[in-house]
Amino acid sequence: MFRCSSQAVVLYLLAYATTVWTVPATAQDRVLIQQPGGSRFPMSGYIEDYTGREIALRIKPNEPVRRYPRADIIDVTTEYTPHHDRGRKLFASGKIAEACGEYTAALDDEDRPWVRREILASQVRCALWNGDYNTAISRFLPIVQSDAETFHYGLAPLNWTDDQPAANLRLDARNWIGPKATPLSQLIGASWLLSVADGTVEAQATLKKLAREPDVRIQRLAQMQLWRIKLKGSSQLDPDEITGWEKFIEELSVELRGGAYFVIGQAWKQRKEHEKGARAFLWLPLVYDADRWLSSRACFEAAQSLSNAGDRTQAVKLYSEVVFRYGDTPWGPKAEAAWNLLRQPDSVESKAR
Repeated sequence: MFRCSSQAVVLYLLAYATTVWTVPATAQDRVLIQQPGGSRFPMSGYIEDYTGREIALRIKPNEPVRRYPRADIIDVTTEYTPHHDRGRKLFASGKIAEACGEYTAALDDEDRPWVRREILASQVRCALWNGDYNTAISRFLPIVQSDAETFHYGLAPLNWTDDQPAANLRLDARNWIGPKATPLSQLIGASWLLSVADGTVEAQATLKKLAREPDVRIQRLAQMQLWRIKLKGSSQLDPDEITGWEKFIEELSVELRGGAYFVIGQAWKQRKEHEKGARAFLWLPLVYDADRWLSSRACFEAAQSLSNAGDRTQAVKLYSEVVFRYGDTPWGPKAEAAWNLLRQPDSVESKAR
C-alpha cells in the first residue's frame, strides 16, 4: 500500500498532471460522439485533453483542435502503457495491491494530462478499497487542481460518519482546513474534523462558509455535510426535514449523491423507521460504491435496520453480502457475528426435525 500525503507530493503530482505533451504524429485515439439528432459518429485523431467540460481532439497534426462537449461523448478509446493496462486488469480481478504498484509505475510512464488524471483516479480507487483515506486525498486533490470540472468528483474522499479518524488523518485534516488551502481541501478537511471533539467548531464554521461557495459542487457537498451536525444535535429529526434532504439529493448530479445517503439512513435509523433507513443505506453498496469502506458500513447498517424491522430473511442476505464482499473491512467480522447469530435458530430447527 502507498501512504504519502504531504503537500510536496500533491504539488509534484499536480505538476505532472498539467504537463503539456507534444502530439506524436502516429497517435490514433477514437471518440464516439452523439449528434443532436440522435445519431452517433466515430472520429479518430489525437486527444489533446479530456476534461469535465469537453474533449479536445486533433484529427491531423496540422489541423486546429476540434472541441466537443463532454455530454456528447459516448465512448473514448486510447492506447495505454503496459503498466496502465496491467493495473486495469489487476484491479478488475480484485488484485488491488498489485494494481496499485502498476498504477504507480504507469504514472511515471505517462505524459498525457488527461490520462494522468485517469491514473490518479485509479489510485484513489485503490486507496479507497483499502480504507487508506490519506492516500486517496493526496491523489484526488491534484485531479481537481488539474481539471476543476473533473468528472471524477464521485471519488471525493469525504467523511460521512461520526467515527473518529485515525491520528495521522486528524493531523493532516488540520492542514487541509488551513486559511490558504483551496475550498476543496477545506471541504475535505472539515468533513474529517467534524467528528473530532476539538475540531467540530472549526469544521462547522468552515462548512458554513463553503456552503456559500460559487462552485456549486463544493457548495452542495458542504450543505450536506452540515446535515451531520443537525443529526448529531437532535434526538429525533422531523420526518419532513429528512424527506426534504432526500429531494435535495435527487436534484444533484449523480457524482455528488453517494455519501449523503448514509446521513439520511442514520436519520431514519434515529427515528426507528428501519425500512426507510435500510433503503437509504442500500444506495451505497448498490449504486454509489466508490468508497468501499463506507459502502461496507452502509450495507451492515442496512442489514441491522432490516433485522430491527423484523425482516430476518433479508437481514441474513445483507449480512452475508458484507461478509463475502467486504470481509476485509472493519465491518466484515461484525457482519459475520450477526449473520451466524441470525442463522442459528434455523440450524437448531433443522436438527430438531
